[in-house]
Amino acid sequence: MLKATITDIAKELNTTPATVSRALSNHPRISEKTKRSVQETALKLNYKTNRIASSLRSGKTHLIGVIIPSAEINFFGSVVHGIESIANENGYGVLLFQSNEQRDYEEKGLQNFLSARVDGILVSIAKDTIDYSHFREIKSRRVPLVFFDRVNDDLDIDSVVIDDYKGAFLATEHLISQGYTRIAHISGPQHLKNFYDRLKGYMGALQANKIRIDHYSKQKVVLEPLLICRDSSNRNTFV
Repeated sequence: MLKATITDIAKELNTTPATVSRALSNHPRISEKTKRSVQETALKLNYKTNRIASSLRSGKTHLIGVIIPSAEINFFGSVVHGIESIANENGYGVLLFQSNEQRDYEEKGLQNFLSARVDGILVSIAKDTIDYSHFREIKSRRVPLVFFDRVNDDLDIDSVVIDDYKGAFLATEHLISQGYTRIAHISGPQHLKNFYDRLKGYMGALQANKIRIDHYSKQKVVLEPLLICRDSSNRNTFV
């Protein structure tokens, strides 16, 4: 069975393909009555929009590329859920790519998005990324690019972040208010702003409360999963 086309809809309604195309695109010069007729006929004929042809005509694909460091991190799963919800409400689809915390994968994702002609790109920078030339290339191509959570201010690229300094400061102050004074901070690579700001917020809270800061040499630590069991007296045992 042949797929229905815009021409088929136009013949059914005794109008022009151009009018049908504008009606399907919700063009303001087309009356609501005509739009409804076109939509009803498109549904009756089981018409499916040809996204490729539509993107060639409009110059838009209605696709947004999103790069996250890892889907195994719960935070990024919730962020992607939010992005998809807002994108779908506005008629956009989402292409998702994981960098696995590696710059090479990050660059590969960007190139895939360029090939797909996405309308914009959202990125949370990988931990291993210290060379940002791939982002400068995207910027030079004038493809809309926005960082979220992990950013680099030197690139002068729009970003969506929280106040990591304040968050770390308040979290540390809360522990101090509970009577704790030996408070450790486990951070990430300091070339990423969120990790840098969190460390500064932690140190700022200690200094504000006149608590000595113990400086340890930088080490890469791999944290193994922690199993917590409860015995018959409801005490925790850490494994």
